[in-house]
Amino acid sequence: MYLMKNINTLKITTFLLCAFSGNVNAQLQHNQYPCAECAVRDNNGNDLKGFIISNKRDLNTKGSKVIEASDNMWGYLQLRAANVPSVNKTGTKKGELNWGEPITASYILNKTKSGAQATWWARETNNPKGPITSKMVKMDGEGPEIPIVRYESITNDLASKSFTMVEYYNNLYNERDYDVMLKNYFLVENGTVRDPEDYKAIVSFYNDFLKKFTYVDDPVVAKRSFITTLKAPSGNKYIGYFNIIDGKLAGKVDPVDFQYQKDKDTLVHKMFTKLTGNVVYVYGDENFDLEKPIVMYAREHAIKLRRRHTNTTKKFNEDK
Repeated sequence: MYLMKNINTLKITTFLLCAFSGNVNAQLQHNQYPCAECAVRDNNGNDLKGFIISNKRDLNTKGSKVIEASDNMWGYLQLRAANVPSVNKTGTKKGELNWGEPITASYILNKTKSGAQATWWARETNNPKGPITSKMVKMDGEGPEIPIVRYESITNDLASKSFTMVEYYNNLYNERDYDVMLKNYFLVENGTVRDPEDYKAIVSFYNDFLKKFTYVDDPVVAKRSFITTLKAPSGNKYIGYFNIIDGKLAGKVDPVDFQYQKDKDTLVHKMFTKLTGNVVYVYGDENFDLEKPIVMYAREHAIKLRRRHTNTTKKFNEDK
């Protein structure tokens, strides 16, 4: 039977261990497809339906701030990923659920000007570079308030946005998904933006940052990376780090909140291990006392640094 209603204790235990293991996301599986019904509505609440129910108010509040601040030129997504059982493709148990070989499914909520949408997807065999798989699933009884659509409906809509903010709720996501599917984007962990009014400051800052490019899809800047620093009117501090991937800005934004000197070194190391350019621009009017560890790391790793303030009129593309 495709969906097994009676799951023994061993299977439940195995699944829960997988669901909370960050390493499972990188493990290739023999089975090609995840259980679509489990991803959408039958994963003990750890499914798309559960994500919609728990986050619909939060999505509307935060997404509305982003849309208003950007005049609807930004996209806003919320992301949660979870491991769901795969479906056995061969053998005597063909068609049955395999809790020992889970596949990571991404649950996506998209705030739009007119409402909201939800979708999900996974990668075949849990391969981070494998083909994307997704399947529409019929709801039993009353469905969630946010409609579930095919993922292409959302990504096609976001293709016209100048930037997309992806707010994630756990670390199981596959970053490559967003490199491929979105235009300019950055990931930000839920809880990073502590003041709702900071969304306005973030949109304004990164709109100005984007204006410092003649255009992003340019071989001149393709092999360069960027560190950005922003202090919002609330006093909250943010630092972003970006590469250019397939002619698009792709990055992450973190909070800046140091207690010890080693915290600065940890953040700088984290950023540079993600950056791929041998030339790195530091853009912004704040340095958050990070100038010394940034310069030291760059010197030790033969990385060339260039400084840009927000009032510069020079485009990144003009540097040779």
